[in-house]
Amino acid sequence: MPTYNELYTSVQADLRNKLVIKNIFGKVVLNVLAAVQAAKLKIYYLRIDFVYKNIFPDQADPETKGGALDRFGFVKLGRYPFAATAGVYTVVVTGNIGAVIPPNTTFKSLDTSNSPDKLFVLDSTFTFIAETGEIQIRSLDLGKQSELFEGDQVQVTQPLANVESFAVVIIINTIPLESESTDEYRAKTIQAFRTEAQGGSKSDYKFEWSLDVQGVKAAYPYLNTSPSIIDLYVEANPEDSTDGYGTPAQSILDAVEEVVEFDPDITKPLGSRGRRPMGAFQINFLPVQVLPVDVVITNLSDVSFLAAIKTSMETFLLDIRPFIDGADDPNNSQKDLLYENDVYGVVRGVLGSSAIFDSLIVNVDSNPINIYEFTLGNIPYINTVTNV
Repeated sequence: MPTYNELYTSVQADLRNKLVIKNIFGKVVLNVLAAVQAAKLKIYYLRIDFVYKNIFPDQADPETKGGALDRFGFVKLGRYPFAATAGVYTVVVTGNIGAVIPPNTTFKSLDTSNSPDKLFVLDSTFTFIAETGEIQIRSLDLGKQSELFEGDQVQVTQPLANVESFAVVIIINTIPLESESTDEYRAKTIQAFRTEAQGGSKSDYKFEWSLDVQGVKAAYPYLNTSPSIIDLYVEANPEDSTDGYGTPAQSILDAVEEVVEFDPDITKPLGSRGRRPMGAFQINFLPVQVLPVDVVITNLSDVSFLAAIKTSMETFLLDIRPFIDGADDPNNSQKDLLYENDVYGVVRGVLGSSAIFDSLIVNVDSNPINIYEFTLGNIPYINTVTNV
């Protein structure tokens, strides 16, 4: 992609050659003409670059930017990127018998709640038949920014006759989920192009079926020790997980079970939507087990690097995941191994020549390791980085 100055200089040179002008200085009209033509050429180059990027999904822009990524995804995945969803909660309200809470009544979460000062709405009329009752309220904001937990309180935004102002969350009916990012959607689209449906192979469970569920980052299928039983471990996106590390909520596991049994693509004929093969007698839908990784550094000369080391370790551990033989690329067969020496490399990469240390210890699930293999749905996360 040539720069504007390169195009300007090129046009000047062409004009000078065509008009047999040895010196362009003082030729103001030619300078202006060169500037205009360079700007036009820059627009052409930008457009050609945009079209070239959107020929294939690996570099395509999302539809919001005029690109073709969403079209590629819809053709191959049968869906557009998942939008963020709103949380739905059951709360306990108190009031006099016969009192009414009208539809579209709004509640506001208290400062002590998980998401302060967020608005929630009641979609239907509620009439008290006892002094306490349960209603479902829906968040007006999408995604995790308005997530509530059990025990959080909300307050009516305007007083209601014979109704207490405060209500308490007792059930999380629908967990809010973040929208699918462009990078996540692109990765799933590319993987779908690379993977062929095989009637119930490990690739189908890992790449084709589980990823139809919003909030799922990856899945790891294993054959159980009992015949015809499959253990399918599900990893959620960090922002959609219950702990921020990948543990899925039960609602995500339930959704995975639904798509493994039946294709959610309603455009397909009914007879083409069944998925689970006859040989699979039972499928266990299980959450991944997140194992803490602790790095203990001895005599670090500058402890201000600890935060940067932890950040680098967090990024490094994202690539260490169980290897599924028969589904993953055989060239990546070592991706489930965490080496102590690799952690040395991460620490040295952060420190450079700015600090030194004597040694370090890597603990996985509180046990020191030289090499650790993450398998059977176990995934790592960085817990602490300390200096002693």
